Amino acid sequence: MKRRLFLKMAALCMAVVTVMTGCGSSETGESSQGADAVQEEGSAVSDAGSQTQEDGAEGEKKEAVTVTGMVQQSRNYEGLKAIVAKLEEEENITIDLQVIPDDQFDNLLQMKANSEELPDLVFYQFPQLCSQVNPEENLLSLDGAAWLDRVLAPELSEYNGKNYGFVFEATNGFQAMVYNKTVFQENGIEVPKTTEEMYAAADKLKEAGVTPFILASDNWIPQIWMTSGFMRALGEEEQVKDMTNKVLSNQAKFSDYPVLGDVVDEYLSFFPKGWFNDDYLTLSYDAALERLANGEAAMFMGATEIFNAIKAQYPDTDLGMFNPKFKYDKGDVIAVLPTSLGIGVSKNTENQEAINRIFDLWSTPDYANIYFETKPGNPNFKDVDGRREQMDETVQQIYAEYVDAGKTVTEFDQSFNDVQPLFANTLWQYFLEAPYKGDMTGADVMNKFQEDVEKYQKENGVPGWS
Repeated sequence: MKRRLFLKMAALCMAVVTVMTGCGSSETGESSQGADAVQEEGSAVSDAGSQTQEDGAEGEKKEAVTVTGMVQQSRNYEGLKAIVAKLEEEENITIDLQVIPDDQFDNLLQMKANSEELPDLVFYQFPQLCSQVNPEENLLSLDGAAWLDRVLAPELSEYNGKNYGFVFEATNGFQAMVYNKTVFQENGIEVPKTTEEMYAAADKLKEAGVTPFILASDNWIPQIWMTSGFMRALGEEEQVKDMTNKVLSNQAKFSDYPVLGDVVDEYLSFFPKGWFNDDYLTLSYDAALERLANGEAAMFMGATEIFNAIKAQYPDTDLGMFNPKFKYDKGDVIAVLPTSLGIGVSKNTENQEAINRIFDLWSTPDYANIYFETKPGNPNFKDVDGRREQMDETVQQIYAEYVDAGKTVTEFDQSFNDVQPLFANTLWQYFLEAPYKGDMTGADVMNKFQEDVEKYQKENGVPGWS
């Protein structure tokens, strides 16, 4: 039965939703200085692109421009929608944005890149985008743009010394457990401070008819348990860096770090206990969030950006976050994400001038503050208010106790960014396959991924692999 269910899920057709804001324009807007560098081959910066479109007469509409783009469904934030709408209303620049289901995005991105059919703008996590598509072959360099002088974390979008992305945040925060406060209160559950307390809470919730931990079929969701857990099991950032360097340079294998298998095993142990929902192979990300919001489920292993997205979608739901404790934890740390949603520009775009204008505007407080209004965070621009003081008190508490105190480790996905293209089709898929197959251990999962890494490194001619 589970096998048929999995195959049914794998055979689902990809649904692509195209979102296009309504037509509109405004009176003449203020001009923006923009970039003043001379355009070089492969660069998105030009004198022409930094000039404001001039109106011929008072009240005359600016020339309409349509720019294409693609974004993952989970990252089509309310703040992003707002600045897209503002851009069209004030500048008459429309972004025709394809909203792609998360579990289909990477494959579609690869297909478009291989066929040289990327849209003008690719909204994706940085620096991961530079691993998914070779920026030197597929993207414009943004070097020379005036707004780059105000960027706080330029390294997020740099590749071989050039900048290839407009990045909204300097960091995406941390990974932790999102929980429904009302469900906890109704069932007399305090925020767990130990592994034993969290397991006891899960049993109590199950007895009450509430799904303790909600899981979805979008394969990037289950992986959060492991991308956080792997590095927490190592315990310190130095150990994280050492393991990463050795595995990627063929000096060690994942099997040399058995704690990684322990992390997967603890995740797998939740299934026979009934702590995850039975329909995890078919439940969508949106449906999972709806269950968390309406109280059918109590907890969701996520990150601060996911927390903010749920809060924006379900403003009346009382949600919080806590740093869960697991058996494998070595020390008291939290996994952080030195990544951020950003925008890469197709090398084949014919709308370079309009894109320059978009980035000039979106880097200003007038636009960027709107982006963060419903998604408080850590802006990548010096003069933008990230509204961190408006974050939920539980989120602020984790920042204070862990992030600000330096009790952090870098998540697995970012640490192993060199093999990022493997994740969606191998490792993340194994995290979904292992529970339904029932005969895979954590060590088996990591050994399979070791084979994937070895093949990938050899095919790409990485030094140390032959």
